[in-house]
Amino acid sequence: MQEIQDFINQEYPVETIINSELIYSDSAIVRVVLNAEKMNRYVGEKSFIEISDGLVVNFYNNYGNKESELTAVNAIINEVTGLMEAKNKVKIISKNGDVLQTEHLIWDQKEEKIFTDDFVQITTSSEQIYGEGFESNQDFTKYEIKKVSGTILLDEDYD
Repeated sequence: MQEIQDFINQEYPVETIINSELIYSDSAIVRVVLNAEKMNRYVGEKSFIEISDGLVVNFYNNYGNKESELTAVNAIINEVTGLMEAKNKVKIISKNGDVLQTEHLIWDQKEEKIFTDDFVQITTSSEQIYGEGFESNQDFTKYEIKKVSGTILLDEDYD
């Protein structure tokens, strides 16, 4: 009887999409394009989308120019709050080449910002910065690193 009850209480996706593309727009202007290998959508008390096997999120400015790209292995999108929680090998690359790497990052679609309280490493053209915690606009053009633990200046003349 317990096995039957456990089976009934399990959540199952109402739809599964392979090689999907979601487009988020504002006033008919494309702001975000999300590509995912596999998406499972769950509905109920907690409606969410579970993304596995890799995702790429491209962020665009008001003129349609790509500003940054986020990649990760997995993510959960809460359809009620508009928060996407990306996990495992999360990387953001800005249009000027700055790279953020972490294992956990949250994208707030409504506020258009990204943040984490976890360890981050940011690599720019001249330095590597480490810290615990990070907050940025979704374009990754203006950011703040919390609890900076070290900065390494990169010497371009060093081989």
